[in-house]
Amino acid sequence: MTPTESFDQLYSTQLLPALESLELSRKTVMSTFRMAMLLLFSAVPFLIIAISIGHPAAFLLITPSVLFFIFKFIDYGKKKTTYTQLFKEKVIGAMVKVMGNQLVYTPGLCIAMNDYVASGIFRSRIDRYTGDDLVAGQLGATAVKFSELHHEEKHVTTDSKGHRQESWVTIFKGIFFIADFNKNFSGNTYIVPDAGDSFFGIGRLFEKWVTGKGELVKLESPEFEKYFTAYSTDQVEARYILSTTMMEKLVQFRKKVTSNLHLSFVHSNVNIALSIPESLFEPNIFSTGIKQDYLKKYFVYLELITGIVDDLNLNLRIWGK
Repeated sequence: MTPTESFDQLYSTQLLPALESLELSRKTVMSTFRMAMLLLFSAVPFLIIAISIGHPAAFLLITPSVLFFIFKFIDYGKKKTTYTQLFKEKVIGAMVKVMGNQLVYTPGLCIAMNDYVASGIFRSRIDRYTGDDLVAGQLGATAVKFSELHHEEKHVTTDSKGHRQESWVTIFKGIFFIADFNKNFSGNTYIVPDAGDSFFGIGRLFEKWVTGKGELVKLESPEFEKYFTAYSTDQVEARYILSTTMMEKLVQFRKKVTSNLHLSFVHSNVNIALSIPESLFEPNIFSTGIKQDYLKKYFVYLELITGIVDDLNLNLRIWGK
């Protein structure tokens, strides 16, 4: 059965009935949001009058509208949270079960920060770490877990006049996947997007100096090196891991995802960071829940992530711990 056929069957048998049962809740969220916006706009005429009068006391005219707007907007937030929880449990939960009946979906949790740090992929300071949509369990013989993550670093600058400015820089946003590789690694091996041969290889040299991920691993696959650069603290082990077959599979997977891909082989896990700028698995409250286009995109992403186990042959126990 093709992915489209799988989705269509799931949609007609499980997702559509679930969405229909949630449609009244979605419409309630939407009407609450519209009422909040109406209250906000109702303050505009009073604001114009207050400005024309020019007296501070005149601005009290807008107070009732603003207070009602705040009350209604808080109410909207609560209703949206409730709807989102139901949507994830009924709709995304059903999709996850199709991917593997031993997978458990917990919408409010994410990959633990300790696991993320242990992967060694991103080493920038963590000033804000958020995520959700944790999926964990077994896919065949392989233990897996993945979730959405957003890692940010805070930057603070002060200009010549002493004005302090704060900004947030995204270090990683996307899906973070961890799977048991069934081997206790003696070294650490990292695969990063290729820095390119631009500027006579300065990109790779710079990357090596700043990342501290070991020595460059020279491999005999021009196509692999077109997409990736490998570093390792154990050159021999890295070449065992990055067999010809593994490199071919990583290239195929990279072509499939069409976005930046970082991997590490650390301890006994393979860690994969797939950059995705948008948030996934959220309901679209501004469109009827019965439209299926965005749901199909979520389904494809879930299939892509859980498919890593087959793509990299992780269930083929060629290694032993």
